[in-house]
Amino acid sequence: RALHPQSILVQRRCATMMAFRAVAGRVGQVPAVYSLRSRCQSTPACLAGTNFSQRFAGGAAIAGAAGIMLWAAPSPAKADSGTAAGGVPPFTMDAPKFDQSTFYGRLMGMYDYIDPRTLLLTSEDLKKSQDLLAKYKETGKKPEGVSDAEMWEARKNIEVSIHPVTGEELLKVGRMSAFVPMNVPLCAVMLMASTPQQVVFTQWLNQTYNMVNNYVNRAGATVEWSALLQSYALAVTASCSIAVGAGKLMKAVPALSVMGPFVPYLAVISAGTANVSFTRMEEWNGKGVSIVDEEGRELGMSKAAGQMGVLQTVLSRSCFLPIAPMVMPVLAMKALKGAVPFLTVGAMGVITEIVLITGCISGMLPVALAILPQKMEINVSSLEPEFQNLKDSKGQPVTKVFANKGL
Repeated sequence: RALHPQSILVQRRCATMMAFRAVAGRVGQVPAVYSLRSRCQSTPACLAGTNFSQRFAGGAAIAGAAGIMLWAAPSPAKADSGTAAGGVPPFTMDAPKFDQSTFYGRLMGMYDYIDPRTLLLTSEDLKKSQDLLAKYKETGKKPEGVSDAEMWEARKNIEVSIHPVTGEELLKVGRMSAFVPMNVPLCAVMLMASTPQQVVFTQWLNQTYNMVNNYVNRAGATVEWSALLQSYALAVTASCSIAVGAGKLMKAVPALSVMGPFVPYLAVISAGTANVSFTRMEEWNGKGVSIVDEEGRELGMSKAAGQMGVLQTVLSRSCFLPIAPMVMPVLAMKALKGAVPFLTVGAMGVITEIVLITGCISGMLPVALAILPQKMEINVSSLEPEFQNLKDSKGQPVTKVFANKGL
């Protein structure tokens, strides 16, 4: 069964964690950059001693605090053409708040989806939002005394917190708005994993969270557990094999360390690609995805369109997203070591690096997802023979179709 568009397998996180783990494994050969794992092991004032469970708990606590700090961050300024009073467009249920044909519009929409502040909403808050939307649907206009901004906020609250089919409140840890708060602690413990057993455990933990996210954001009321568990098993196997193998490779071939973080990047895109492919195997080699013409008429299921969607997802999520989290924090720590040394040593170094990682993850996720439009425009010549020579309702040849790319 296809996953809901809000679902993100969190390859971005899997890729980033493995990248930092591989870089940390060579810290002794990169003296200008102090890894999180190295500081935790060598600094008594830091989080942990030699016991992994202590480092696990201490690192998760600091990392969790860094993720929670984002709750208080103001949302990015939003603007759109034809805005109403308050700087937002007139409210409607027929179109997204932001123009999805532009990169900026898609970016702002993604910021709404991952806004961690929605996790603080109570069931009573969600009921109030549902009531506002229900009144709008009944009358076709906003309730008296309610602004466009309040109506958009109500719609956002429901779309990110309530399952569209079952109408049930989504499990909070599996929501897209929990991506950063859940992601940063996972990043910390994966960075601190040093032995193969620890690496395998943290990779399993990471993929288990992925499965929870996929289940929570499923498209239908039920889920095909056999397909979900198969994807889970394959993803765990791939991520653990690549993570352990990358570390051994860099130890066996010291010359690879001169390439810095670009060496684990190859492992990153391999793991991310495998993860996406396993989870969306039905789209790639099964039924495909639904395609529609310009009039919105459903034309059937296309395997070719499904393969395009998977490839575009791999390009944006598995290949593009890891670049900044892998490279930028390393370069930033190197620069800070020369300019502000106290920020790069001991407990302060741990906090600084986690804040940098948090900023990269939270900043790059919406960018990666917004690069390509969610709605793919496909020339029919690229599709199967049965979609050639089709006519629209006016008798004109259908030359292009549309399909959902997925996230």
